[in-house]
Amino acid sequence: MEPTRPSAVLLLGAVLSDTVILNSPTTTERDRAVIDYLERVLAIDATAFGREMFEQTSDLSRVPAEDIVARDAKDYDAGGGETLRIAQVETVGEALEERRDELLAALDAVRERDGHALVALMVTDILRKGTSLYVTGDRGALQRAFDDGDGGVIDLPGVMSRKKQVAPRLLTALAGR
Repeated sequence: MEPTRPSAVLLLGAVLSDTVILNSPTTTERDRAVIDYLERVLAIDATAFGREMFEQTSDLSRVPAEDIVARDAKDYDAGGGETLRIAQVETVGEALEERRDELLAALDAVRERDGHALVALMVTDILRKGTSLYVTGDRGALQRAFDDGDGGVIDLPGVMSRKKQVAPRLLTALAGR
Protein backbone atom coordinates (compact mmCIF):
# COMPACT_ATOMS: atom_id res chain seq x y z
CA MET A 1 0.00 0.00 0.00
CA GLU A 2 1.55 3.28 -1.13
CA PRO A 3 0.89 6.44 0.86
CA THR A 4 -0.56 9.44 -0.95
CA ARG A 5 1.94 12.23 -1.58
CA PRO A 6 0.51 14.44 1.23
CA SER A 7 0.61 11.48 3.65
CA ALA A 8 4.18 10.63 2.64
CA VAL A 9 5.27 14.25 3.17
CA LEU A 10 3.67 14.26 6.63
CA LEU A 11 5.31 10.96 7.54
CA LEU A 12 8.69 12.20 6.32
CA GLY A 13 8.35 15.40 8.34
CA ALA A 14 7.33 13.47 11.45
CA VAL A 15 10.28 11.07 11.33
CA LEU A 16 12.76 13.84 10.51
CA SER A 17 11.42 15.95 13.36
CA ASP A 18 11.47 13.11 15.90
CA THR A 19 14.99 12.03 14.94
CA VAL A 20 16.35 15.56 14.35
CA ILE A 21 17.16 14.69 10.75
CA LEU A 22 18.49 11.27 11.82
CA ASN A 23 21.02 12.87 14.21
CA SER A 24 19.39 12.01 17.53
CA PRO A 25 20.81 9.13 19.56
CA THR A 26 17.24 7.80 19.66
CA THR A 27 17.31 7.21 15.87
CA THR A 28 16.71 3.57 14.93
CA GLU A 29 17.49 1.52 11.84
CA ARG A 30 13.76 1.46 11.17
CA ASP A 31 13.74 5.28 11.11
CA ARG A 32 16.55 5.20 8.54
CA ALA A 33 14.68 2.63 6.42
CA VAL A 34 11.49 4.70 6.52
CA ILE A 35 13.38 7.82 5.42
CA ASP A 36 15.04 5.90 2.56
CA TYR A 37 11.65 4.59 1.44
CA LEU A 38 9.94 8.00 1.64
CA GLU A 39 12.83 9.66 -0.23
CA ARG A 40 12.24 7.24 -3.10
CA VAL A 41 8.43 7.63 -3.01
CA LEU A 42 8.65 11.44 -2.98
CA ALA A 43 11.77 11.75 -5.15
CA ILE A 44 13.26 14.36 -2.79
CA ASP A 45 16.37 14.73 -0.65
CA ALA A 46 15.22 14.07 2.92
CA THR A 47 18.15 15.92 4.50
CA ALA A 48 17.47 19.08 2.50
CA PHE A 49 13.74 18.78 3.27
CA GLY A 50 14.48 18.34 6.98
CA ARG A 51 16.87 21.29 7.09
CA GLU A 52 14.30 23.52 5.40
CA MET A 53 11.61 22.25 7.76
CA PHE A 54 13.70 23.09 10.83
CA GLU A 55 14.74 26.48 9.43
CA GLN A 56 11.09 27.42 8.92
CA THR A 57 10.13 26.50 12.49
CA SER A 58 13.19 27.51 14.50
CA ASP A 59 13.13 31.32 14.42
CA LEU A 60 12.70 32.26 18.07
CA SER A 61 13.63 35.93 17.76
CA ARG A 62 10.08 37.17 18.33
CA VAL A 63 8.95 34.47 20.75
CA PRO A 64 8.67 35.63 24.37
CA ALA A 65 11.11 33.95 26.78
CA GLU A 66 8.20 32.57 28.83
CA ASP A 67 6.93 30.75 25.73
CA ILE A 68 10.37 29.43 24.79
CA VAL A 69 10.97 27.87 28.22
CA ALA A 70 7.52 26.26 28.09
CA ARG A 71 7.99 24.62 24.66
CA ASP A 72 8.12 20.86 24.67
CA ALA A 73 8.56 20.86 28.46
CA LYS A 74 8.58 17.59 30.39
CA ASP A 75 8.47 17.16 34.14
CA TYR A 76 10.39 14.38 35.89
CA ASP A 77 10.01 12.93 39.39
CA ALA A 78 13.41 13.10 41.05
CA GLY A 79 12.28 11.24 44.16
CA GLY A 80 11.91 12.56 47.67
CA GLY A 81 9.11 14.84 46.55
CA GLU A 82 11.39 16.76 44.18
CA THR A 83 10.85 17.38 40.50
CA LEU A 84 12.72 18.83 37.58
CA ARG A 85 11.51 20.26 34.30
CA ILE A 86 13.38 20.17 31.00
CA ALA A 87 12.12 22.05 27.94
CA GLN A 88 13.72 21.73 24.51
CA VAL A 89 13.77 23.80 21.34
CA GLU A 90 15.63 22.99 18.14
CA THR A 91 17.39 25.65 16.13
CA VAL A 92 19.30 25.69 12.86
CA GLY A 93 22.48 27.64 13.42
CA GLU A 94 20.63 30.13 15.61
CA ALA A 95 22.03 30.86 19.02
CA LEU A 96 20.14 32.53 21.84
CA GLU A 97 23.15 33.87 23.74
CA GLU A 98 21.90 37.45 23.42
CA ARG A 99 18.78 36.38 25.34
CA ARG A 100 20.68 34.57 28.11
CA ASP A 101 19.54 36.75 31.03
CA GLU A 102 15.95 36.85 29.80
CA LEU A 103 15.78 33.05 29.40
CA LEU A 104 17.42 32.37 32.77
CA ALA A 105 14.96 34.75 34.46
CA ALA A 106 12.03 32.94 32.80
CA LEU A 107 13.43 29.57 33.93
CA ASP A 108 13.88 30.90 37.46
CA ALA A 109 10.29 32.14 37.50
CA VAL A 110 9.03 28.68 36.50
CA ARG A 111 11.22 27.03 39.15
CA GLU A 112 9.97 29.32 41.89
CA ARG A 113 6.33 29.15 40.77
CA ASP A 114 6.20 25.36 40.42
CA GLY A 115 8.72 24.39 43.12
CA HIS A 116 11.09 22.37 40.91
CA ALA A 117 14.60 21.57 42.15
CA LEU A 118 15.93 22.32 38.65
CA VAL A 119 14.45 23.88 35.51
CA ALA A 120 16.33 23.60 32.24
CA LEU A 121 16.00 24.59 28.61
CA MET A 122 17.88 22.65 25.95
CA VAL A 123 18.60 24.85 22.94
CA THR A 124 19.67 22.19 20.46
CA ASP A 125 21.38 23.34 17.29
CA ILE A 126 20.86 20.60 14.72
CA LEU A 127 23.62 21.90 12.43
CA ARG A 128 26.19 22.10 15.22
CA LYS A 129 24.89 18.81 16.67
CA GLY A 130 25.03 20.10 20.19
CA THR A 131 23.06 21.80 22.94
CA SER A 132 23.33 24.88 25.07
CA LEU A 133 21.70 23.94 28.38
CA TYR A 134 20.16 26.93 30.16
CA VAL A 135 19.50 25.87 33.74
CA THR A 136 18.58 27.25 37.15
CA GLY A 137 18.30 25.53 40.49
CA ASP A 138 20.34 23.16 42.64
CA ARG A 139 23.99 24.11 42.04
CA GLY A 140 25.33 20.92 43.66
CA ALA A 141 23.33 18.75 41.28
CA LEU A 142 24.63 20.73 38.30
CA GLN A 143 28.20 20.22 39.53
CA ARG A 144 27.63 16.46 39.80
CA ALA A 145 25.79 16.16 36.48
CA PHE A 146 27.86 18.42 34.24
CA ASP A 147 30.86 19.54 36.29
CA ASP A 148 29.31 23.01 36.31
CA GLY A 149 28.09 24.41 39.59
CA ASP A 150 27.71 27.98 38.41
CA GLY A 151 24.49 27.34 36.54
CA GLY A 152 23.59 29.60 33.70
CA VAL A 153 24.45 28.11 30.34
CA ILE A 154 26.37 24.87 29.86
CA ASP A 155 27.73 23.93 26.43
CA LEU A 156 27.08 20.26 25.64
CA PRO A 157 28.69 19.29 22.31
CA GLY A 158 27.16 16.17 20.76
CA VAL A 159 24.16 16.23 23.12
CA MET A 160 20.80 16.20 21.37
CA SER A 161 18.50 13.92 23.37
CA ARG A 162 16.73 15.01 26.53
CA LYS A 163 15.58 11.45 27.21
CA LYS A 164 18.93 9.71 26.78
CA GLN A 165 21.57 12.36 27.48
CA VAL A 166 20.27 15.06 29.83
CA ALA A 167 17.40 13.82 32.01
CA PRO A 168 19.25 10.72 33.30
CA ARG A 169 22.27 12.80 34.34
CA LEU A 170 20.18 15.41 36.12
CA LEU A 171 17.98 12.80 37.83
CA THR A 172 21.03 10.86 39.03
CA ALA A 173 22.65 14.07 40.29
CA LEU A 174 19.54 15.07 42.22
CA ALA A 175 19.24 11.60 43.74
CA GLY A 176 22.90 11.75 44.81
CA ARG A 177 22.46 14.64 47.20
